[in-house]
Amino acid sequence: MRPGAKRQRLKNSKVQEDDCDEDVEKAKYAPPCIHLVASLIPKYKNVEDLIAKLSAMSELEATEKLMEFFVDARFRMSNDQFERQYVDGKDDGGIDFCHSEDETFFIVQSKFISKPHRCDSTTIEHELGKLNNTLNGHNPNSHAEEFVNALRRNTGSNGLLEVIWITTNVMEQSVIDTGQKLLNKMKRDEGWKLDVDFVPIDKNSLQRMIFDIAHGYIPYTGRKTLKIQGGYIENRGDSTGVYSLVCTVKVNDILVWFKQRSDVQKFLQKNIRDYVGETKINREIKRSYANSPDWFWYKHNGIIIFADSISKSPNGSELILRNPQVVNGGQTLIALFSAYDQAQRKDSNADALVRFYRLPYEDSETYRNSIEIIKALNSQNPIRASDLHSTDPRQVIVESLMKQLGYNYWRRRGKEAKSGRYSVTMRNLALYYYVCKKQVPHEGVRSEVEQIFEEDQKYDDTFPEDSINKELSMSHVVLNYVTVWNIAETLDRFISDLRKYTRELSQYTWFFVLADIYDKLMDWRATWFDLHGWRYWKEFVESDELKEGLWQYARRGFEIGTTIIPRSEEPRRFFKTKEATQRFAGKVTSARSLNTAVSRSYNVFKNTLKE
Repeated sequence: MRPGAKRQRLKNSKVQEDDCDEDVEKAKYAPPCIHLVASLIPKYKNVEDLIAKLSAMSELEATEKLMEFFVDARFRMSNDQFERQYVDGKDDGGIDFCHSEDETFFIVQSKFISKPHRCDSTTIEHELGKLNNTLNGHNPNSHAEEFVNALRRNTGSNGLLEVIWITTNVMEQSVIDTGQKLLNKMKRDEGWKLDVDFVPIDKNSLQRMIFDIAHGYIPYTGRKTLKIQGGYIENRGDSTGVYSLVCTVKVNDILVWFKQRSDVQKFLQKNIRDYVGETKINREIKRSYANSPDWFWYKHNGIIIFADSISKSPNGSELILRNPQVVNGGQTLIALFSAYDQAQRKDSNADALVRFYRLPYEDSETYRNSIEIIKALNSQNPIRASDLHSTDPRQVIVESLMKQLGYNYWRRRGKEAKSGRYSVTMRNLALYYYVCKKQVPHEGVRSEVEQIFEEDQKYDDTFPEDSINKELSMSHVVLNYVTVWNIAETLDRFISDLRKYTRELSQYTWFFVLADIYDKLMDWRATWFDLHGWRYWKEFVESDELKEGLWQYARRGFEIGTTIIPRSEEPRRFFKTKEATQRFAGKVTSARSLNTAVSRSYNVFKNTLKE
C-alpha cells in the first residue's frame, strides 16, 4: 500500500477489528498463487450419503475408502503416506492401518456394512484375538512389522495404544465395553505399562465426524486426562442428549497438554475467535496466574470444553477426554501458556473452574444449541453475530476456496486477522460484497456489518449457500468476492493521489465508487470478457493493467461524490442516507468511460499473455 493510503476513512467507515493489536504486515503482500491443496469441502453430506456412495463399490474398495475418509479427517496425511500405512490383507493380523504420533500408537480396523445394523461383539473378539497373536510374534502382519516392533519396544513405557474400530454399524455400550475389557486383559496378561483404549467409530460417530469437517473442526486433539480437584457436578442430559460435568482442575494440568504455544491452536478449532493479542484482560490473567495463583479461581469465569467423549476413571479422581476442544477460554489458555512458559513451566497452585460438555453433534439443531451455550456462557469478551458465523460450513468452504485462489481468508477474529492485498477478513468482505451486490453504498458508510450476520436474508444474500457449494467456475460467488476485494485494494492503493478536499470526503464516497465500479465491471465482463476459464478472470482483476484503468475511472467518481452534498447537509450524515445513493447514481449513469478504460486494459492484458 502506497504511503498515505491509510486514511481517515479507516477510522469511521471501514470495518475495524478493534480489539486487536497493531497491523500485522506479513500477510499483506504474499505473492499470488493458486495452492494445489485438498479442499475442506465435505465429500459427504451426511452418513447416509457416505453409505450410499460406498455401497456402489466392492466390499474391499468400500472398506478402504471408509478407512481413507477417517484417516484424512483424523490424521491429515498424504495419499502416499496412507498407502504405506494401510496394511489390510488376508493375513493382516488384526491391523488394517497403523500410525504413531509421539507416544501414542494407533491400530485401526475398518468394517463397512452397506445395510447397517447393531454390532455384536463376535467380530471384535476375533480381530482382537488376531491382534494379540501379532503383538506376541505369532501370525504377524509383515507390512506392519516395523510398527509392531516399535510398539512392542514401548509396552513398558507410559504411552498409549489406541485400537480404533470403524464401522457403519451402530455400537451399543455393552459391545464397546467388551472391546475395552479384552484390551485390559491383554495389558494385564502381558504386563504392559502403556495405557490401552478401545475407540469406537460407529455410524453415529461418522455422522459427527462429517459434521465436524463441514464446520472446520480439525485437527483432532486425541486423548487427554485431567485430575478432578475435590468433587464435581454431573448432568447426564437425559432430555437433551447433552452430557455435562463441572469441576475444578489445576491450571497446569491443562497447560501440560501443550509443548509449545502453537499447540494450543489445535484445541481452539471450535472456538469462535482466534487470539486477539495482549489485551487488558489477557494481561490481567497472566498477572493473576503469576503473582496470586491462590486467588485465580475466584477472579476468572472459567473454561468451557467440548469433547467427543467424557468419562471418569474407575476411582472417580480423573477425567478422560477424547478430542477436547476449548470453546470458551481460548484467550485465557494462550495467555496462561505464555506465563507458564516464561516461568519455566513450574508448578502452580492456580485452579480453574471448568465446564465439560459432550454434545451429540448429529444435526444442525445440536450445532445451534452449542452456539447458544457458547453465547450464554461467554461474558469476559463480547460476542458478535459474525463470531457466531465463523464456524458456519459456508465460511469453512469459502476459506478453502480462497486459499486455492491464493488468499488468506480470516473467518475468525484474531491478532493476525487483518485486511491486506491477499489477506481477506470475513467481516470486511461481507460488508463490501453486500454493498456492491445490493447497490447500497450508504449502508457501507453506516458500517453496520453485524446486521449482515444478524439477519438471515442479508447473510444468505452475501454468502449464498447454493453458489458456495458449487464447483469453481466463472459463475462461482468466490470469483465475485475476489473481484470486489481487488477493486477495494485498487481504491486504497491510489486514494492519496486525490486532491485534498476529495481525499477528505473519500472516507464516505469510497463505498459509492466501489459499488459503482463493481456493478459496471460485472456488466462489462458479461459482454466483453472472452477468455475461457475463471483463472483468466482472476488474473485480470489482479493485474496492474486493470488497476490503472479502474483508477482513471475512479478519479471521476470520487470527484462526483463531492458535488452531490446539499449545502445545508453535514457530509457524514448525508452519505448515510438513501438520498446520497440516489443522487450519486444519477450522476454516474453512463458506463461508457469505464468500458473504454477496462477494454483498453484488457487488450494490454491479453497481449501480455501472448508474450
